[in-house]
Amino acid sequence: MKQIPFILQSKNKLTHDVYELVFTVPESIEVQPGQFVMFVLPKSGLKRAYSIAHTDGQTFTFIIKQIEWGLGSTEICSLETGEDIIGMVPLGHFVLRDTPSPKLFIGTGTGFAPLYAMIRALEESQSWVKSHFIFGVREQKDSFYLDELQRIQKKYPTFSFELSLSRENIPWFAHGYVTDFLKNPETVNQFSEFYLCGSPAMVQDTRAKLEELGVPKEQVFFEQY
Repeated sequence: MKQIPFILQSKNKLTHDVYELVFTVPESIEVQPGQFVMFVLPKSGLKRAYSIAHTDGQTFTFIIKQIEWGLGSTEICSLETGEDIIGMVPLGHFVLRDTPSPKLFIGTGTGFAPLYAMIRALEESQSWVKSHFIFGVREQKDSFYLDELQRIQKKYPTFSFELSLSRENIPWFAHGYVTDFLKNPETVNQFSEFYLCGSPAMVQDTRAKLEELGVPKEQVFFEQY
């Protein structure tokens, strides 16, 4: 693990409360898809962990939700281009397994970030492993990176994804909770590795459902926030 400065290069608002922050670091760092950085916030001294959405070793992209009254997320999302912040990297054991096993990714909100990192790693390695991503948000306005997922789907024929809206019913999108996908055992049986990231309630419900379906615990990998 190293402690190095991350310099903010760009900041984009993806939704009303989700930001994409892109940083560079002075030296190349090797990380595994799914790992995170522990930032030390300069003003408050607070420490906050954020999953890496994508990196080439020197440029790091994060997708961060600015939580109302959240001191840490508000401070990091208020950084200006050119400012730096100290980060400890790499951290975390929620990582992509390098296997040919078909993979199902289930994420809600900014739990998207580490799963997206894993999907990008599959794309860049050209492994062509069968994979499917269920991305859950409340309403369509809460979604992001759909164009990027569509790009990957066109390029990577064994990858597919769907957007699931829990509070809005719109044609072309799934309606309901991400766990609804698991109601069909035949669908679940297409996969042998399961990666989950999102709220504790979602992760717990999904793990319980997979256990009911007979999926061995050692095939389920998860992170919650």
